[in-house]
Amino acid sequence: MFKTIFNKFSSSTNKKNLGSSLFAHKNYENKLFNSIVGYSDIKKFLMRCIVSKEQVHILFTGPPATSKTVFLLEMSTELSNSYFIDSTATSGIGIVDFLFSNPNTKFLLIDEIDKLTKKDQTVLYNLMETGILSEMKAEKTKGFRQQKMNIKIFATCNELNKLTQPLKSRFMKLELPEYTWEEFLTISNNLIKSRYKYLDERLSTRIAEVVWKDIKTKDIRDVLKIARLTRNLEDIEDTAHTLMKYKPKD
Repeated sequence: MFKTIFNKFSSSTNKKNLGSSLFAHKNYENKLFNSIVGYSDIKKFLMRCIVSKEQVHILFTGPPATSKTVFLLEMSTELSNSYFIDSTATSGIGIVDFLFSNPNTKFLLIDEIDKLTKKDQTVLYNLMETGILSEMKAEKTKGFRQQKMNIKIFATCNELNKLTQPLKSRFMKLELPEYTWEEFLTISNNLIKSRYKYLDERLSTRIAEVVWKDIKTKDIRDVLKIARLTRNLEDIEDTAHTLMKYKPKD
């Protein structure tokens, strides 16, 4: 549903019609971000950014255990021509290769952008600053490639001081507070219900409890990781026991 809706909205050039069609239906942002508790103002703000014809770049900041990543996950599920990146498992080269291979990408969703190297951050800054994706290959290959892109970047960041000043300057920044337990539980239940329909609320609640109270990461991503391995309560307890027993020391 939403992929069709957003294709229609993003291709519209009539802002008057855009406003009447999108924002007359005030529940659109709640449907897009239905796993996230509260933040109605941020949801509406993000909808404006998504449908804008201009290049808009948003950075979610704040400590772990907030809704930063969940916003990106929901967008990756519902937005056409979007690409989700976990910065702990990728590089600037990987991002560049993907974008050259997928020039119609409209939404680049980068989780933990502060994990990228300064060199990789420069690649993103140049794209955000000029709207042009460029790559100069090694001298021996004498290769150079370039393409124009109308792309929006939505990213999360735990440590703002690890971003270069030029890159920070290109973002509009939103700082989110930590979850309460009640918020974390609701988000966990909503996400598991939408992604793993075979798991009932009793199981999703137990997964949330394990992540919050036992493993103590308070990370929604850990909730989803455990949910993927779960069919019953025994699965949850066994997985939690193993993760806690062999948890790396910080």
